[in-house]
Amino acid sequence: MSDMADYLKEKVAEVRLARFIGEVVWAFGSCISVAGLFLNVLSLVITGFSLLFIGLYLSVHYELQRLDYTHALEKISRKGK
Repeated sequence: MSDMADYLKEKVAEVRLARFIGEVVWAFGSCISVAGLFLNVLSLVITGFSLLFIGLYLSVHYELQRLDYTHALEKISRKGK
């Protein structure tokens, strides 16, 4: 049981880092799209919104994975008691 709990703890840490990277991509994309909107440069707007949506997708995807791993870790810890 301990090995599985350690594995899940490592996966939670990895997923948190991946979610953070998704949030950075989202923030970078929003900055680029706002700059493109202010400067009236269509290529910046398209690139920025693409990055924004990719970052949002990654953030939500990895947050849901983190919740799954956390839920599994809680189930394992309840069985151990």
